[in-house]
Amino acid sequence: MNDNRDNNYVSVGSWMWMMFVTAIPIVGFIMMIVWCFTGENESRKNYFRAIWAWIFVFIALIVVLVLFGLSPAILKQIQSWTHTL
Repeated sequence: MNDNRDNNYVSVGSWMWMMFVTAIPIVGFIMMIVWCFTGENESRKNYFRAIWAWIFVFIALIVVLVLFGLSPAILKQIQSWTHTL
């Protein structure tokens, strides 16, 4: 075996462990923050930074929808769909 592995190499077992940990509700969020900023593995850090970037995009989208009053219109549409069933 070659011990000179690439610093960005993440094994399947490591990915499985990280996926398991992130599935735990509160611990997962904390570990995603920890993995964003710690360690030498740039691939892992970039992956979790990208996840947080998507989370912030969706939060911003929700805030924009609520601030511009689009949420009552959406709720009204959903209610009209459910009442027609």
